[in-house]
Amino acid sequence: MDTKHIALTYGVDASSLDNVLSADSGPTDAAALIAAASEGSGEIVAIAKKIVSEAKRKHGGDAELAFPETAYGLPLLYGWKGITNITVDGAASFLNGLNAAGAATIDDGLAAGENAMYAAEIIEAVRYLDRRPDGEEGFIPDRIIRELGLPFVDETIPGAVVFLGRTGNGPELRKMVRNCQSKGMVSLASGDCLGQMRENGIALGWSRMFYPLGNFTATVHALNFAARAAYSFGSVGEGERERLSAYLKKRPKIVVIHMGPLTKLDAAFAFAALLHSAVVITDRDVPNISGALRTCKEHLDMLQVGIEERGITVKLEPIDLPVAYGPAFEGETVRRPNTYVEAGGTKSESFELLVKRDERSVEDGKVTVIGKDIDGFAKGDTIPLGMLVHVYGKDVQSDLEPVIERNIHHFLNYAEGVWHAGQRDSNWIRISDAAKESGFRLEHLGKILIHKIKEAFGKVVTRIQVTIVTDPAEVSERHKDALEVYKARDERIRGLTDDSVDVFYTCTMCQSFAPDHVCIVAPERLGLCGAINWLDAKASNELSPNGPNAPVAKGSVLSAAKGEWAGTNDIVRAQSHGNVERMCMYSLMDSPMTSCGCFEVIVAMTVDMQAVVLVDRDHTGMTPVGMKFSTLAGSIGGGRQTPGFMGIGRKYITSDKFIAAEGGIARIAWMPKRLKEAFADDIKKIAANIGIPDLYEKIADETVTEDAEGLIAWMSEKEHPALSMPPLIE
Repeated sequence: MDTKHIALTYGVDASSLDNVLSADSGPTDAAALIAAASEGSGEIVAIAKKIVSEAKRKHGGDAELAFPETAYGLPLLYGWKGITNITVDGAASFLNGLNAAGAATIDDGLAAGENAMYAAEIIEAVRYLDRRPDGEEGFIPDRIIRELGLPFVDETIPGAVVFLGRTGNGPELRKMVRNCQSKGMVSLASGDCLGQMRENGIALGWSRMFYPLGNFTATVHALNFAARAAYSFGSVGEGERERLSAYLKKRPKIVVIHMGPLTKLDAAFAFAALLHSAVVITDRDVPNISGALRTCKEHLDMLQVGIEERGITVKLEPIDLPVAYGPAFEGETVRRPNTYVEAGGTKSESFELLVKRDERSVEDGKVTVIGKDIDGFAKGDTIPLGMLVHVYGKDVQSDLEPVIERNIHHFLNYAEGVWHAGQRDSNWIRISDAAKESGFRLEHLGKILIHKIKEAFGKVVTRIQVTIVTDPAEVSERHKDALEVYKARDERIRGLTDDSVDVFYTCTMCQSFAPDHVCIVAPERLGLCGAINWLDAKASNELSPNGPNAPVAKGSVLSAAKGEWAGTNDIVRAQSHGNVERMCMYSLMDSPMTSCGCFEVIVAMTVDMQAVVLVDRDHTGMTPVGMKFSTLAGSIGGGRQTPGFMGIGRKYITSDKFIAAEGGIARIAWMPKRLKEAFADDIKKIAANIGIPDLYEKIADETVTEDAEGLIAWMSEKEHPALSMPPLIE
């Protein structure tokens, strides 16, 4: 590790780093490992004191230490010590109050690790006080953790891997990373390993589920990443050490891979990782502790050893493709200059359709390309494209067709170098130069769909064949047939309302992370993650009757206006372990639905209690209720029922049942500009139907105001309809 660079970056004397970054020279027994951790902990605490002292000189003792875009200040201090706010002076007092760790027992090692992680978190917070690290490096915002929520819940993402140290072998490191991504794991890297990854051209960034943490004490961001899952989804509060520890024993499952010499700081961080129930796999000779610490000399075997030690189940089956494949690539963007061919996106005729066919019409595993494949086009070409998926299964119902079809988006996006957006005939696909050069062809789109549909829906789908069409005339002809199918589906869905069905469905997928939360999914209210609608839940129940989507008989109506039924109350009471007695589907103020942490949007009443503001997790600015998304989310997640505040899926905004008990869409006074524009047409249409045609123009956004006073003034000036409604709280 470059001590001169670290000294310059963190504003400390290089000589003070020599001891804490000094490395072992051979085998390390338990006593030596604990001694190294204890010494490293003492050194890093001493360095933290110097850094805090300098921060007081530069910023004053009252300057607050907190990471950006989080509801938890300094998350490790928040959870393990119950400290919700801390100033520079407070940090100095805290560090002075830490007792030096002993060097004899495992408990001494854990105490050393705990001290080291607090010191590291304070050091990193001072770094943000001085200057936020460039780019995506450093602290991982709460919104990223919430975006990962559902994939963590359903184990699409089975766990996370933290890369530390240095292999000295670039090609080997690339193979390790590719293996990690192919298994769907979240990746984090810091220190020398991060630098080596960049030297070898390994792509990093939030969009690839590969988080670059930084150097020196930045490894601590892996620990607060894990801890915040407990706060965001598990309703673990400040200072609840026992609950935090119990939660981390179950999830999220973390593997630390350490390569090369073990520094004293590494030793301290290893014990901090053990405190968070991570398993540490290293190529050094260390004592083997089942489920906690293992030596593995073969770097390419380290991930598998870690998976087995931590009890991780990898669901992602390998696909024979010329490019990498896994959830890590779902957020990848293929930009125009790097695109070999693209289709759709209003630039060419393109569509995708999945339909059931009879047994004799489906040849299982067959992929046909009608027209030219990728290598028949020139770089930069925009091509016509039709993707037809024909399935057979004796239990496949027509309602299941669009459910499977919507998954095409995720299935294709998992391929490195393939970018997919939209659905039906509003899709848009790009395939990168790099993917084409690696040998990726259109037939591979078919192979992906066959493999993944079998994997996800194999209980009912027994045969699949895919036809890829690029011949212009053939695309146009088949597109006409697809439009007829889309029209028939729309007519069928249009008749689905809450009143037209006797059964809703639970969604308990998030209970692995938020044990007291349950979604009730209805035709007019999708799950708050935005990923599960009523048809999805119905299909899921047919596929897996004992799975997370169970039917709920509505039972007797207790309040039609608020959306309260005896049956839904019974199931909510049971699924929340008695913590929630009743729930009103259409109300924000009277027993609203609980929230887990995966919600896309938060609805919050305004300070004057006349209206509501909406904020999505992509908006990082302030809102007129005086809290950012991350702070609001921290107060309502984990299965809490909080009248006046509620997490929802984005599409619920345009439902007729959206907070219908309080007046519906007419209550919306503020929402982020980007969210508002995304639903502009729907909001205007609904507003016209309810007799408020100019409502869209009366909804403020961050370009108008970000505070309560400004919003009240705006509403008064625009004569917002919410002002003539009864207050939300009387």
